[in-house]
Amino acid sequence: MSTTPDLSSLSPLLSDEYSDRPQDLLARLRRDDPVHFIPEVGAWMATRYDDVRGLFSDPRVSNDRRAYEGYKPKVGLFYESPEQHMRMRKLVSSALTPRAVKRMEQQVRDVVEEFAAPLRGRGGVVDLVGEFTGVVPSTVICRVTGVPPKGDDEQRFNQLARDVISGINPLIGEEGQKRAENGIVEMCDYIRSLTVLRRKQPQDDLISDLVLAHEEGDTMSNDEIVLMIAGMVSAGVETTAIGATMGLRSLFRNPDQMDLLRSDRSLLPNAISEMLRYDFGPGGPPRYALEDFELRGKEIKKGQLIMLSFMGAHRDPDVFEDPDRFDIQRDTKDLTIFGHGSHYCLGANLARTELRCMFDSLLDFIPSDAGLREDLIEESGFGSFKRVETLPVDFGVGA
Repeated sequence: MSTTPDLSSLSPLLSDEYSDRPQDLLARLRRDDPVHFIPEVGAWMATRYDDVRGLFSDPRVSNDRRAYEGYKPKVGLFYESPEQHMRMRKLVSSALTPRAVKRMEQQVRDVVEEFAAPLRGRGGVVDLVGEFTGVVPSTVICRVTGVPPKGDDEQRFNQLARDVISGINPLIGEEGQKRAENGIVEMCDYIRSLTVLRRKQPQDDLISDLVLAHEEGDTMSNDEIVLMIAGMVSAGVETTAIGATMGLRSLFRNPDQMDLLRSDRSLLPNAISEMLRYDFGPGGPPRYALEDFELRGKEIKKGQLIMLSFMGAHRDPDVFEDPDRFDIQRDTKDLTIFGHGSHYCLGANLARTELRCMFDSLLDFIPSDAGLREDLIEESGFGSFKRVETLPVDFGVGA
């Protein structure tokens, strides 16, 4: 919606009653009303695993915002057809050579160390969102794509990334939506200018990889590269930042699992999957109805928004045994956090690499006796859709 919803008559999802434990409400909705209508915003939410997984590739819905009944055209951005989508996936896959992947892994490690170094030996209360989990992902995207590091360009690109990401939230107000739209225009212009430069003089970065990518003689246009990089920013940065922030909070709230992970770092890949399963917030990616259809007895109208609930899906007891238990050793192979089928995120391996490197570092520089200051956590948004903005951790007296 383009305006802030009227909060005078709240649905359960928009009520503060469930803000601390949204999983309780989602469990009730999953059981009694799995395709739930939120009248204040005119949108549906799907909470069962099978529905969330299926809607990623259901031909009756699309992730193309132009299909939304409330869509307003945005300057500077175009959208891909299903045929373009598959073609671009092939071209991007051809750009992700072993050499390119290895280079990106080193860039991730360098960025993580850049932010971790000042935190070693720190004392007192440290906001790990502001100083680590919230800033590493956007900086990684800058370095990987080829934005000049440690200067005005990187700082501006980081701010644009935050503005663009905020626009994904369907509950954002009119002012926030305008800021997001202006951000995407400026970001696209910047990426396009970099792409033109890389065509003349390729460098060791992702934009150059995409410029040089080819599949059976086919190559990507400048606009297609802009679309791909903008998509990485809007999807990858937020996924990684939320995953790291909520995952760290889950570890602090389950100290036995924190101790287990400290003692056995080989559990990191599976632990990261469990963090993403256990708490990624109640929401998820949007889908827009391309036609009228029925889902779980509900009449979905063409143009309506359907939100996919990751927490709803990943706490589904039909798929995950004892789903409300945080267990870094559980089987997490059925996650939908990175999509499904032809809409499986091409940046998933990069996101997982970031999270693995971040937590490997976090477990090193956070003192073993550090504690989460729950009383100082700040959130934004409303109801079950609140977002953790700060994660204050007491490091003690320091080195």
